[in-house]
Amino acid sequence: MRATFTATIALAIAAAFAPGAFAQAPSPPSTPAPAEEASLHTFGDGDKTCLEWTDSCRSCVRPESGDVICSNIGIACQPKLILCVRRAEEKKPEDKKAEEKK
Repeated sequence: MRATFTATIALAIAAAFAPGAFAQAPSPPSTPAPAEEASLHTFGDGDKTCLEWTDSCRSCVRPESGDVICSNIGIACQPKLILCVRRAEEKKPEDKKAEEKK
């Protein structure tokens, strides 16, 4: 009986260390790909009326200076679709005339 037990243990150890025994599917990247990150930073270039946008993890804002400022991503945050959350208001015709007079 002891020989059978020893043989079973030896087979289990051999199977565990056989090539491919620990092969796993590659895990998905934990950080967004550079193309995804670039799209958040360049989202405002495609829509100049958007002053603030987010992917639910990071937020970007375009102040009057025109330079885009974005926050950092959180540790376990999963980015979602990028959405504009604040747009520049279209100037009313009366406001445009008042600016032209100045």
